[in-house]
Amino acid sequence: MFSMDTTTEPPPLLALPSELIHHILSFLSWQDLLATGLTSRALHSHSQQDSLYQRFVQENTPDSLIRKPAHLSWRELFILHHPYWFIPRNKIWFADNAHTGKLLIARYDHRINAIEAYALVAERRQPAFQTWEWNPDAIIHTFNPRIQLDLNQPVVRLDAYGYENSDRSIQNRLQREIQMNLSNESPRASAGICSSLMLARPWPADITTTATPIWPPLTLPSPIRSRSDSFTNFRSIGNRPSAISEMSTATFRMRMWMEFSSRQHPGMVRAGEGVTTWATLPEECYTPTPQKPWQGIWCGDYAGHGCEFLAIMQPDDPKPLPERAEWVVRAREREGSVSSAGSWSTAPTDATEDEQESVEDEAWNSSDEVTSLEDSAATLKTGNIDSRPSSPEPVSPVTDETMYSGRIEAVKLTGDPNIPRGEYTFIAPDIGPNGLIRVATEDMFKGARIVKSVGHIAARGFREDDYLASQLILISHDRLAQYWEPFGHVSFYQRVNIEEFTNIP
Repeated sequence: MFSMDTTTEPPPLLALPSELIHHILSFLSWQDLLATGLTSRALHSHSQQDSLYQRFVQENTPDSLIRKPAHLSWRELFILHHPYWFIPRNKIWFADNAHTGKLLIARYDHRINAIEAYALVAERRQPAFQTWEWNPDAIIHTFNPRIQLDLNQPVVRLDAYGYENSDRSIQNRLQREIQMNLSNESPRASAGICSSLMLARPWPADITTTATPIWPPLTLPSPIRSRSDSFTNFRSIGNRPSAISEMSTATFRMRMWMEFSSRQHPGMVRAGEGVTTWATLPEECYTPTPQKPWQGIWCGDYAGHGCEFLAIMQPDDPKPLPERAEWVVRAREREGSVSSAGSWSTAPTDATEDEQESVEDEAWNSSDEVTSLEDSAATLKTGNIDSRPSSPEPVSPVTDETMYSGRIEAVKLTGDPNIPRGEYTFIAPDIGPNGLIRVATEDMFKGARIVKSVGHIAARGFREDDYLASQLILISHDRLAQYWEPFGHVSFYQRVNIEEFTNIP
């Protein structure tokens, strides 16, 4: 008979002081922390330390320092909103609503313990007409939009009420539709617009083509895309993940419908149901860098269509130009003039080639001559060209020529009946020497680099879309203008400071 020695030493990890074990566990993801807690009772106890979960909450709300609700631990808070923390983490969400779309800013509100998202809206304000001395026939209106969140009602609200009142007949929490109470008052049982949120699965990239109904579209960078159509209106749970590994963290869906009372049918009648797919952008594609200073979320002036939001990107490996845009570019290279629909002519100039080169040299090399564009921005706000300061502030000359290289492209995040959301609005194929038209010497855009570009146009209903010649005016890193040559019109774009809307006081 063998005798068994029951005295065993603890594993080396558990022999460490508790403080060191806690420090080691603080480097784990939440999935690894849960898995570690299942290995032994001792590690389970260590993994329950509340401070370990504060990091998981904070990582999903990167732009603000979260204050925990008084009645919850950090662990309880993280579990309550799991797996929906990816919504505030990604901040920006845009919809596939027909033509117009919608842009949301998502955040966690500790005051009501809810994940919320509000629509970002812009007011064009009353424009004033301006005269461009370089081309007096051009139509120019000022653009100083008022950009804010529509705080009247959230578009997304995930809270304890919604989690508790979701469909319990579906056992898998990932496949439930979360009912959302979007009213700032108590939940209503009467008629009104109702909404629910559901998770989505990624659509395989290897079977995605330009004809596949997906969101976001291929014009926008994204590692994850989801199907945007369904014969069952996404009622089948097969459209939703059954495990975390199957869950998209870059897309989700919302179902909206109307409920109203009827004398013929007791109870509530449901009508007008629709499903919207929402997507986000990788933060690196809209975050400006010294080499890509124009990347970002921008607000554009679209005249009769009002303000629209767009993503301006400077891709390292740009896709081929759309076919009609390529025609315009080739026509200009061949003839120096035409678009696919008409003639291409630059703004009038009396300067000789030597004089123009001299102007460009001065703009690059003389800090005394390259003036601040804040003055033209102030002019745009006042609408009075005679009110410009006579002695503008000088700025440092551009020394990093890599900033002026590659492509700038803009894709609409919201749209209009002519050019809908998800479509290109303009492309400057090369902002470097090959694309340079001139450096502005006139007061309105003095010192601004003006490069060749193409603008996207279409008839109502996105019919007969085409590209035409335009000039992109690089006023500053926060302000751009586009001269639509055949129309003789200049429109403006202004950067949106997203961080301004993500912080909760």
